[in-house]
Amino acid sequence: MLPAPIVSDLSGHWEMDYGRSDNVDQKLQSMYREWRRMAERRARGDNRAGPMNVAIDSNSFRRTVDVARFADLITSSQILDIEQTDDDIAIQRENDYTLSCVFDDGEPEILIDELGSEICGWDAHQLVFRTRLPDDIDIQHRISLSDEGDRLHIATRVDGPRSPPFTINRFYFRFDPLPEDYSCEYTLSRGNVCQTGAASDPVEAAE
Repeated sequence: MLPAPIVSDLSGHWEMDYGRSDNVDQKLQSMYREWRRMAERRARGDNRAGPMNVAIDSNSFRRTVDVARFADLITSSQILDIEQTDDDIAIQRENDYTLSCVFDDGEPEILIDELGSEICGWDAHQLVFRTRLPDDIDIQHRISLSDEGDRLHIATRVDGPRSPPFTINRFYFRFDPLPEDYSCEYTLSRGNVCQTGAASDPVEAAE
């Protein structure tokens, strides 16, 4: 059989765009303020507060913080190196394990071992990895490419027991890595200064 068609070519080198990516502390602060407003409305008998899925108390918020910190940790890779063919894809993440998937005639790949289970595949234009860990922790990465092909978006949702799901958005832009014989050093006076192993005159890197 012919391999399933590739919806998006994600291959290349990617660096995190911190300006567009979510800040976990800011999201938690916003969630907490909203919860407080809803609790105050309910205390006044204001029906506009609406239904609440999780009781507002210190224990539930601590569980949410734990899930958010975990989501932040597993999405903290600054650099991604992605290799992709018609048959598979490997997303090498800095300081983390590689996300890999084999395309089997468009059918999702399912892996099960003692550490949990993982399913991956294309959902329309998005590449999806879903991992089920012990203790009822569910992780889902949805990866999509911008129309121009120069931006990558990864939406990671973590579901934990007795806690609402937490989603964190990371954005990446393409970059061309320096040759292997280049070395760079940051200086206060000149910024990033790079040179090859054989070069005698340093070159100031573009900011």
